[in-house]
Amino acid sequence: TKAGDDGIMLWHAGEGWFVGPAANLGQARGRVSVIDGCLRPEASTVTWDVQDGTAFVNAPELRCLAGDALAAEIAKAAPQIALVGPTPQNLLASKLGVFLKRGELVNGYPSYTKAGDDGIMLWHAGEGWFVGPAANLGQARGRVS
Repeated sequence: TKAGDDGIMLWHAGEGWFVGPAANLGQARGRVSVIDGCLRPEASTVTWDVQDGTAFVNAPELRCLAGDALAAEIAKAAPQIALVGPTPQNLLASKLGVFLKRGELVNGYPSYTKAGDDGIMLWHAGEGWFVGPAANLGQARGRVS
């Protein structure tokens, strides 16, 4: 299951690994795939393919990470970030600013707290990043997305 999105899954079927909707679980089809008889997706040495809407295209830089490689990639997240720029009619401008990295991952991704306002957070859920109240942490909803 994709962290933060129970509707997207990764599974093995037939001769390959597939990523796609949970409804396709166990079938040899998905939106992202690698046809490789490996026991673990991170062990694949074959190029992954991604569906472009009508056909599959090679994604030679796409790879699956696990263990130390995954931890190293997550550790690259900046210790602080700034969400800046104008919003239409200055909407939610008070939610923008500097965010400090938290020690806790949310849905498998780094998460952040707004500097000076612990009640506002930034996190990843589903297919995007969200800014909103701490009460919404981890959910695919927020005030800015």
